[in-house]
Parts: sequence; C-alpha cells; structure tokens
Amino acid sequence: MKRILALCAGVAVAVMSPVRAATPVDFAPLSSLIEQTKAATGLPSGTAVVVVKGGKVIHEGYYGLADIGTGTPVTADTVFYIASATKPFFALNALQKQGAGELDMAMSLQQMFPQTRFDGLDAEAITVRDLLTHTAGVDNTALVWATAFSGVHDSASRRALVAGTQRDPDAAHGTFRYTNLGYNLLSIWMDQHNGLPWQDQLQRTLFEPLGMRHTSTRISTAEAAGWPMAAPYSLASAQPTTPLYLRKADDTMQAAGGMVATAPDLARFLIAQLPGEGNIALAREIITRSQQRQVALDSSYLDFARDGYAWGWYTGQYKGHPLLHHFGGFAGFHAHLSFMPDQNIALVVLNNEDVLGAPLTNLIADHVYGLLLHEPGITSSSAARFLALQAKAAQMQANVSRQREAIQSRPWRRSLPRDHFVGRYVHPLLGEMRVEAAGEQALRLRWGRLDAVASAGEQMDQGRVEFVPGWGSWLTFQAGEGQVRSLTFETLTFQRMP
Repeated sequence: MKRILALCAGVAVAVMSPVRAATPVDFAPLSSLIEQTKAATGLPSGTAVVVVKGGKVIHEGYYGLADIGTGTPVTADTVFYIASATKPFFALNALQKQGAGELDMAMSLQQMFPQTRFDGLDAEAITVRDLLTHTAGVDNTALVWATAFSGVHDSASRRALVAGTQRDPDAAHGTFRYTNLGYNLLSIWMDQHNGLPWQDQLQRTLFEPLGMRHTSTRISTAEAAGWPMAAPYSLASAQPTTPLYLRKADDTMQAAGGMVATAPDLARFLIAQLPGEGNIALAREIITRSQQRQVALDSSYLDFARDGYAWGWYTGQYKGHPLLHHFGGFAGFHAHLSFMPDQNIALVVLNNEDVLGAPLTNLIADHVYGLLLHEPGITSSSAARFLALQAKAAQMQANVSRQREAIQSRPWRRSLPRDHFVGRYVHPLLGEMRVEAAGEQALRLRWGRLDAVASAGEQMDQGRVEFVPGWGSWLTFQAGEGQVRSLTFETLTFQRMP
C-alpha cells in the first residue's frame, strides 16, 4: 500500500494568471489537499484537474491511479468516461442541426415517429425542445435500461421500444425532471433521418473542429487507438481497490451519457464556450444560444445553485457570478464541466471513483474558483473542508459496510424451492435474462452486459439485485401452481421459457 500511495503524487503545472500577470496562481496547496485526501481514504483512485483562464489552460493536476492493479498513474492522456456530461455536446450538435435547417425544435414527438402509436400520451404536444430541456413529461424504463445498461438492443428494437414511451406520473409536460430519455429519443430519430449515427455527428461537428483527438463516443475506438483508460472504482465497494465489474461498451454508450475523453480535450470544449474564445468552426451565435436558459429552476447540488437549464447546461450563481455547469455520474466515475463566462474561467475535474468523487470535486471547484476570484481566506477554509471530507469518508465506509451486512443477512422467502426459479426469462424487446443458482441460497442474474448475484428481498419471492454497483433494484418472481411463470425487474416483465 505504501508503494501505491506514493504513486498518488499529483503532477501539477501552474502558470501566470492572465488576471494578475505579476502574481502566479499557487495551486500547490490544492494539490496537497487532494493527495492527502486520497491517502487518508486508502483508495488511490484517480483525479484529473484542468483550469482555464482567459482562453488558456493555466493549471493541470493529475493525481492517483487510472488502474490500481497495474499502478498506472493518471496523466494528461488518461481517458475517462464522462457519463451525463455528454449532454452539452449532444445538445450543441442539435442546435447546429437546427442552424443548418436539418432539425426543427418545434417538431413533435408524433412527427418524429409518425408510424408509432403512443398510448395515453399526447405526442403531438411534446417537442424536440422539450426532449432536450427535460420538460417532456415522459418515461420509458425499458429504453433507458437497454441503451445505458444491458446493451441488448439494435436499431429495430430501439424503434420498437419508442412506442413504450408514456406519460411520467411524477412530472407533467412542461415540468422539469432530469432524465436521459429525451436525449435517447432524439438520437434514435437522428440515426434514422440524418444518414449518420449521432456518434459520428459529434465526431464531425465538434471533436474534429475543436481538436479533441482523444475523445470518442465509442469504447472500441479508444481501445483500438490504445488510449489509456481509467478503470472504475467505488469507495462503497466491498473491495474498493478492485475495479467494478460493470464497464461501458459501444452498445451502452448512449446519447445522454456516451463519451470518453481526456481532461485537456474537455478543456478545449470549455474554451469554445467562453466569450470571444470560440473556434471558427463553431458559430458564436449557436454557442451563445446553447447557454441561454430555457427552463427556470430553484434547486441545488452540493455547492452549486441551479436557477435554470439551458441546452445541456445547468445555469445558476456561484460565488456571486453566473456559472454554467453539467456533471456526470456512473458506476466508478464522476465528471465535472463548468465555466464562468463573465470571468473567462472554466474547470474540468474527472474522477474514476463514484462516491468520494462528487464531494471531492465540489471542494476542488470551491478552491479553484475561490483562488481565481481572489476570495479572502480560501486556502484556509478549503483546508478545513478537505479535512472534514476525510473524516466523513471514513464514516461513510463504515456506514456502507453495515448497510451491506444488513442487506446480505436477510433470509430468502420463497414459495418454491430455489431450483424452480432457475432458468431463462425473455422479454420480446429486451432479450434474455438468465437466472442461475449461486452459493447455497442466492441467485445469479445475467442480462446482456449486466451480471450480478441477488440478495434476498423483503417479501415473498422477491430479491434485490445490483446490476449497477451501489444501485439496488427489486426483482419479483411470479409463481403459482408449483411453477415460476415470470419475473419482474423494476417495471419490466420477463416470461420464463420452458
């Protein structure tokens, strides 16, 4: 462990601040705080930090390990999965399509899919704008699980799954409710009507013009190019230094969360967002429009107030200045993109850990923006917050361990012997889920990319499964007359095959 922690030392490069050219910006205290936090938790997962000021990168810091098992450190070349931080890219591409006359933001869901019958849903009222601003008021559990998690889908099944879109009982049309679904639906339409998959659209309209040479919407591209990729870890895992089993593949990279990139590449995208710093290949008027608030909100996430949502960006005030941001979270990863237009400041933070990643990034942002805004006492206040996070992390691990023990100690309640539940279960659009015996009492479930051992549920013939590590879902078997007929995962029912 001493050797591993020694490799956590960050690589930090700071240059003169464009705001106060005579005074260098000292990021060394921040680097020390990040390193201390990783050492205190005993989990040397990786963190990449890039700070932009005045259209230039003024600081890069790389800490911890991209792969703990091999001792591979995080560097400027390390590629991270950025999850929902994909949304600003996809939304900007959509605005570019609109500017070229290839997409109408007022087009309705029914016009997008004229042959589809939407039961119990006014598909004529829902527009592309609604889909991109999370105000469509729709839900489709099957489509989301297929495209983001199981990977069991193709172009035909995706189109068929669109018909399962229904009214969201918890959010009326016009009401903001964050979801991946709108972006998924629009990407399916784009694939049909633009003659080019959405993945290739982003490559041509954004990645190439901005010089993002280590960014892709396909895992296979990154692997073929030999890009060093960060492995996923979690402080909440039973074995935190072992990578999580769930890895992204091409078939689970979807429009609402389907990019891998390096921190410097993402900084290029943020530089293009800043006033007067755009790339000639990206029209300034489209960049400006993408940042205009479309929906009013009154919410927050950690230190970040959110007063609205633009096109793939949350808007709000941070330390007294307008800030646009979007984060991304998935098993083993947390990504942060933010920028302050009136100060020409931007920040990228990437982590290959999913529990400590969010609060750690929150404190990194506090320190970085505090420094560049010349906030009095930022170094000392930041140090106190990092120390509190270290103590909280230790308590968090203890709490998670107790919770895991309580879940795993629940006894199974079955109406039939366990072997009656073993078998193949099929959904007409979502493929096959296999149920196998595991250990003395448990059941193992395999569904496409997903593979997990279920623990006992709270009710008869019920189990709890973490297909996504750290995210438990109920699994209920329907049994009667001496046999198991089907299983329901969340709201999705699979029929048992003979």
